[in-house]
Amino acid sequence: MPDLVIGSRRASPQRALRTTGLLVALVVTAFVVAWFIYRRSVAYEVPSGEPVAAPIELEQTAGAGTRLRWVDASLSYRNNLVVLRASGEPFAIGAAQGRLLAERLPAMARAWAPTIDALAGSGGWFGGWTKGMRKDWRLRFIDDGVTEPHRRALAGLVRGAALSGVGLSYTEALRDAAALDVGMPASWTAEAQTRNLTRGLTVVVPQAPTGDRLLVGRSFALPGLGDGGDAAAVPVITIARPTGRLAWAGVGWPGLVGVVTGINSAGLVVAIHPTRTRDVRSARGALPIALLAKDVLEEAADLDAAIKKIEATPTLGAAAFVVIDGAHGHWAVIDRSPTKSGVRRDPASRAVGDVLGSTAFADDPENDRQGRSSASVERAARAAQLAAQPIADVAALAGLLRDRRSTVDAGLPLGHRAAIDDAAAVHVVVFDPQSLQMWVAGGGAGARMRGFDLRHELRGEGDRPMPPPDIDGAIDLDPTQLDAVRAARAELRAARAALRTVGRARAGEHLARALALAPNLPEAAVLAATLADARGDRPAAQAAWRRWFELGADDPGLAATLGTRVSP
Repeated sequence: MPDLVIGSRRASPQRALRTTGLLVALVVTAFVVAWFIYRRSVAYEVPSGEPVAAPIELEQTAGAGTRLRWVDASLSYRNNLVVLRASGEPFAIGAAQGRLLAERLPAMARAWAPTIDALAGSGGWFGGWTKGMRKDWRLRFIDDGVTEPHRRALAGLVRGAALSGVGLSYTEALRDAAALDVGMPASWTAEAQTRNLTRGLTVVVPQAPTGDRLLVGRSFALPGLGDGGDAAAVPVITIARPTGRLAWAGVGWPGLVGVVTGINSAGLVVAIHPTRTRDVRSARGALPIALLAKDVLEEAADLDAAIKKIEATPTLGAAAFVVIDGAHGHWAVIDRSPTKSGVRRDPASRAVGDVLGSTAFADDPENDRQGRSSASVERAARAAQLAAQPIADVAALAGLLRDRRSTVDAGLPLGHRAAIDDAAAVHVVVFDPQSLQMWVAGGGAGARMRGFDLRHELRGEGDRPMPPPDIDGAIDLDPTQLDAVRAARAELRAARAALRTVGRARAGEHLARALALAPNLPEAAVLAATLADARGDRPAAQAAWRRWFELGADDPGLAATLGTRVSP
């Protein structure tokens, strides 16, 4: 009788099992579908094409010395510089770089990786498991804003490297091309506090006595990279002759498909200063700033055309584009962000740093923070002071780039971030755009600057290149001092990394090595104070902070935060 109760149903294990199985299958199916949709959303379509399967050969030519030859491209060495010459379609030029510079690409990829990984954020308790997914999702639109010629150049770079036996993924190459726009400084660098991935200075001066000829000085550093820019310390000079476009020369590093410092055959110089504004987002499809600079060099023959191109092109990141028209003696600074732009023609100040000066960005909180917290402001002010004086020739301009004094004419130690002579610089360049001459130094502004004849390189004038005389190195700088500062910075990066992982004891060892190498390096004093605070040693922390102020506080934001907490 109990089994015949009206409205009841006998329990069926088979039915419950079947229901559970259907539910599990439904969940698994939904997960699989979602996973494939996600992978499709974050994947980048790779352009087709294969480089010519030709060997790299050693070539000896009269007047040009020994160089490596691959198809129509070549690679030569001038002391601490590498010169790549390539021509043709974007894929061919990219493939030439990948093929001839393959052995240097992995180090650059490793240096860029933490600046991209930082976009994933912490992610909470399970952050380590989902870090890659979060990064992929935030960068899912990166390729949407990259035009087909640039995508083909990146594909050529990857496949050229593969032909030399070096594995570099298209995803890596594409994201590295956008790192100047959206990348964050590696957490173990001193720039993690200031949030600056790069540091740049451009000086534009009329040559005395007539003033009708503009000379350009340029310094560029990558202190926020995982290795502090060490992988880019030997500059790569690319001399490109793209089919149907203006030829150009750019100074950069292995794997750079765009341009940060360059000049074209019309005598137009372009230098970019990456920075941050509130409208910069990684989840956006727009053209990276270095690729836009390359487009300007290939398409614009004068200042007006360059300004029009930059104003009309939404960018992925924010930057000040300094454009100098050597043929007509005029220049401008075009401040550009993803949604805004501002133009300053022939500005009164002849030095440009890493802060956007247009009124369009007067109320931008990120730009305002940069102006208050970056040593770039004082650095540019010192350069403007010196540029206000007559500059006789390129050697005098090189001397300006080697200055290490403050705006009140006080001496600054090597490695101070407000010094014009930046110990972290990956390249220092002087241009005479009217005569199409260029001088490049690797290893700091004090190094010997090698001359290049761009009339021949870009226009084909003359039977062979006739480079101008080199600019001698600074006589008052011991090259070993610069090596010591770079080695000390490497120890400081290791100390910060150790502080986050293995503890204060190991971090203290790295700090001790850094201080032994460069006792006057300001960022070493900051870390010494930080470690002393962490172990509760207030007198030692106070002493380290005082030492930092004595050396010249090179982080205005940190100095303002400290206020009166550091007793005299």
